[in-house]
Amino acid sequence: MLATVSLPAADQPQNELSKYFEKYHAKENVVKPPKGLLKYEYMVPAGPYNHLFDWDMYFMGVALSYNAVGKPVASSVQCFLEFVDSNASRKGYAPRELATEAPWALPEMCKPFLAQAALRASMTMNDFTWLSRTNSQNKSNYAKLAEMLQFWEETRRSPDGLFRWYNGVESGVDNNPAVSDDPAESTEGVDLQCYIYREYLALDALAGKLGKTNEVTLYETKADDLRKLVQGKMWSESDRMFLNIDARTGKFVPIKSWTSFTPLWAGIATPEQAQRTITSHLLNPREFWAPNGIRTLSAEEPLYDPDHGYWRGPIWVVSNYQIMHGLMNYGFEKEARELAGKTVTMLVNDYAATGGMNECYTPDTGKPTAGGYFLSWNLLAEHMIDEAEKGTDPTAIPVR
Repeated sequence: MLATVSLPAADQPQNELSKYFEKYHAKENVVKPPKGLLKYEYMVPAGPYNHLFDWDMYFMGVALSYNAVGKPVASSVQCFLEFVDSNASRKGYAPRELATEAPWALPEMCKPFLAQAALRASMTMNDFTWLSRTNSQNKSNYAKLAEMLQFWEETRRSPDGLFRWYNGVESGVDNNPAVSDDPAESTEGVDLQCYIYREYLALDALAGKLGKTNEVTLYETKADDLRKLVQGKMWSESDRMFLNIDARTGKFVPIKSWTSFTPLWAGIATPEQAQRTITSHLLNPREFWAPNGIRTLSAEEPLYDPDHGYWRGPIWVVSNYQIMHGLMNYGFEKEARELAGKTVTMLVNDYAATGGMNECYTPDTGKPTAGGYFLSWNLLAEHMIDEAEKGTDPTAIPVR
């Protein structure tokens, strides 16, 4: 039987969270004016941060779309694109993190979220023209987005057709034991394939909006080919889940991380694969399903550390959010609503106790474990219950 928690009325925690966001000016605090290397208005995870991070920016942009705010998302994308081909020798490269005084995190690559962010910003503003603008290099923003995907294709693609993370920190799931740091660039990540798949779909949508009909066909084909590769190569029938692959050996990495469920969010899993992995692992209280959401590492893993593990067990809002939509995509609406309620209630309780939100939380108690006064993708929680109740998804990439 699944573990359950007693939740308030559906709209109560969500309304409480909105009040806290308004009281503490949460959404205003994530936008910074241009400074130094960052030539445009940009977004930060508030708290102690002054840096622009890749997927943080995307998910904050999703949250701000509810307020019809898209310009800081578009300008954050432009900050990354200013670096492409300007300050690095490799075409299409940009680091995953930028500070006002210098690029950070070299040689780690910007995660494949910029085309998705550009699409979300353009849809929010109802304006795609900024993507056609050129810079001093006489390249458009759209062309630079395409070059970033070329970087992945030319430098990080294995002979089997799958893409490799440089290390765990590049993946954003910093200490994920399913991604090798030493040696680096040896792990084909399930999550990476899903993010690149969504980038192909986003570029497909942008190409259509910009009248680039030949490129629409190109990105449709690339997305479809990658989807089939993930379904065929990364699915372990005996384990009933998607698993990372060691590019050196071609063997599965037998570690159960929350990133194995990203094909549910991306819509890559077949209905049969989704049913098996959700019922066998995701909703299993001995593994991932916890009183406050989804454990980021299965409780059965030797490295599981629910109190101090960072990404090795504690609850994160971004993983809860992706997996909530994954459940919705495959007909598990009841469980998606429960997960939304758990997430929002956890953050409301944190605000009541500390006056802020944190990076991650203990699965059983919901107590903060790291990163106080953190905003970033926690802003997504304001509308999670509504999204689960109404079946809406602001991260969905529209089909032409």
